[in-house]
Amino acid sequence: MLKAMANPLRRRIFATLAAMDFARAADLSERLDVPANSLSFHLRVLAEAGLIEEAPELARDRRDRVWRAMPGGLTIGSPEHPAQVDDQLAMNAYLTQQEQDQIRQLKAVIGWGRSYAAGSENVQKGALNITNLMLNDEEAEELETLMLEALREVKRKSIANAGDGSKRRLWDVTVMMAREDLLGGH
Repeated sequence: MLKAMANPLRRRIFATLAAMDFARAADLSERLDVPANSLSFHLRVLAEAGLIEEAPELARDRRDRVWRAMPGGLTIGSPEHPAQVDDQLAMNAYLTQQEQDQIRQLKAVIGWGRSYAAGSENVQKGALNITNLMLNDEEAEELETLMLEALREVKRKSIANAGDGSKRRLWDVTVMMAREDLLGGH
């Protein structure tokens, strides 16, 4: 699974499928501006890794290929279920790629934000909200739960309204919480 996500195009395919709930290979090819034969190869790799599955019940005919992200997405490990030793190299490579993706995204949002604040960019392409809170462990868990519930509800509405004719774009939303001792504080 981690090896499949090592490829940047496969990460884009997976993110797009996860956001859309399901999509036809031809639609993904057009949306991502990737040749259909190349896209098909990457879809098969993601399917073999158990990250996506074909959804024939959503197909218009036998030649129509529809794909969806598997529920649960990508799970790396936890203290209760640590990653196996042989998966740790792949996990570290994947996390390094995610780190680089997030750094690129943060730099892009900050650059856009400067132009937006100066009035030279008038289209909402990003958002950066930084809030500091004094929370105990239970409140931090509750905040995370509420944020994830809000994201799921917005996604549900977006999928329900997908046929409304409006132009839809993939928005990458990262929720990050860091306790002060993680950052080298108290």
